[in-house]
Amino acid sequence: MNTVETRRDTTIDPVHPHIASLDGLRFIAAGTVLFSHGYFYILLFQQNSSITAYNAPFVALANIGMTLFFVLSGFVIHYNYGSSVSLPGGVRAFFVARFARLYPLFLLVFVISTVEAFRTADGKVDNLGPIPLYLTFTQSWWFWVFGDRAASEAYSNATGLMWSLSTEAFFYATYPLLAPTLRRLTGTRLVIIGCIVAVIGGGLAYELTEYRGYLNIWAALYTGNPQARHDFSHWLIYNSPWIRIFEFLIGAVTAQFVMTTRVEPARALVAGSAALAVIVVAYGYCNVRLLPMSGAITTCVAGAFGVLMGASVVKGQLFSRVLSNRWMVFGGEASYSLYLLHYWVMHNLGHRLADNQPLVTRFVLFVVLMVVSVAIARISYLIYERPMIRIVRRFFSIRPRAERHDASFGEGIGEGIAVEAPPVSVSINSGS
Repeated sequence: MNTVETRRDTTIDPVHPHIASLDGLRFIAAGTVLFSHGYFYILLFQQNSSITAYNAPFVALANIGMTLFFVLSGFVIHYNYGSSVSLPGGVRAFFVARFARLYPLFLLVFVISTVEAFRTADGKVDNLGPIPLYLTFTQSWWFWVFGDRAASEAYSNATGLMWSLSTEAFFYATYPLLAPTLRRLTGTRLVIIGCIVAVIGGGLAYELTEYRGYLNIWAALYTGNPQARHDFSHWLIYNSPWIRIFEFLIGAVTAQFVMTTRVEPARALVAGSAALAVIVVAYGYCNVRLLPMSGAITTCVAGAFGVLMGASVVKGQLFSRVLSNRWMVFGGEASYSLYLLHYWVMHNLGHRLADNQPLVTRFVLFVVLMVVSVAIARISYLIYERPMIRIVRRFFSIRPRAERHDASFGEGIGEGIAVEAPPVSVSINSGS
């Protein structure tokens, strides 16, 4: 990548290096969601009965993507804003930057989706009630129920992806309170805290999954709605920020470790390979055996995602080189658009073209539409996301330092940092 171009486009001050490998991880995360949803929509016709031990690992790939996004979010948020958020005006600048990155594309997709929902309404679903929650990014913060649906599932269209934006917003609301403490952690104490966070998060996800039946019974009493109760355990374990926040904290702890500890490339490669093996084995075992734990297994091993991420930012080894490839970076830059827009391509267009077609034709369409989704996402990023970030930041009098790597449904799906972080101790300085 051109160094001058990178410096000009980064969302952080030049003293803070951009880590291109994280753009590659963002593309992988968005790609797993794209693949998972497209596989279910086009190849399985959205039939849960068609899920078997052979295809479950493909259908569930979005679980890997979501955990990767949330860990990335914690990493990039702390890497970019760890010091600046505590300075005068830092909190305001932080929230304006996040609003500028997330809201314009969200609002466009939300308006189109809700207009469609009202146009096809049958009078049995409350389409009006959830709107304030969506507009304030709070729909996943609690188990809000409208009719027989949880708020995060209110419209059953492209908005179904927006629970993650709400969960990210919760992380943003809590991060300024956590940043000063995180910045004081170093060395062994930092590693111990990271392990404790990973164990608590994984343990909670495991136990809640084991007791999901009791949780749903309680939800039926709480809501008085037996139909909605089946969504409760899924909301609590998968959608809510109360469990996902441990993934965010793992990412933040990983960023603090990277910025305060020298890691040799050889050791980073070994640690990253071991973490990747843990993720693949745990994920594969649960999904091939169709265990109830398969939906939460990535949260249970989120610590391994943190280790893999920490290893990936160390320059001079295989993970860094592969993830920093220019095509991986290009895809990562457009990951937010890919996340929010792929539903219309893979679901709406996919069903129109693939229904009643033989398997070979559906498979070809599946591959072609994934490529189309990435192309549309890249166009959206260039002609809508970047210009809107400039406009919003200018409106709030925040100097735009180019939006290219300021993506996200937070930082996970969007905000990236490029140029490889050197394998040396780095002080935390400012963010966008």
